[in-house]
Amino acid sequence: MKILQRFIGLPWSRKRLYLEATLWLLLSWGLVRGLPFRLWSSWLGEQRSADSESMAEESKDPRVVPICRCIESINARLGGRLTCLMLAMAVHWMLRRRNIASSLVLGTLAERMPDQSLKLKAHAWVNHGAGVVLGGNTGEEYFPISSFVHAPPAARGQAR
Repeated sequence: MKILQRFIGLPWSRKRLYLEATLWLLLSWGLVRGLPFRLWSSWLGEQRSADSESMAEESKDPRVVPICRCIESINARLGGRLTCLMLAMAVHWMLRRRNIASSLVLGTLAERMPDQSLKLKAHAWVNHGAGVVLGGNTGEEYFPISSFVHAPPAARGQAR
């Protein structure tokens, strides 16, 4: 009940942001849980190799931080049940909707287990400008494998 009261007290701009984030998170949850990656991966943007040129020349947009906080807040209210891929997809789509350049990066980490076997861990994060805006606080070094890039029309000529 407290959460609902807090939501009602928010300004309309913040309410719209939370509602939009909820819809994108529901869509990402449904896609990740219900369909093979190959069927919806094209919705993530232009696929590039992980070592391709980043969008470091893009300046930081002030709208990025509230979007990331909103997504993280919803996940916290759900008890952290959403995966990093679901969160990254929602942020990436919200940034794309606002014509903010970003890239969703998929990476792996090989971890040596006590019995000397290797365990692969996967992670997804979102880059904007020169840094990671979502999913970068794991404390581990993931090796980027692939990235899905959205660059606004003005930035596409510069990024290539």
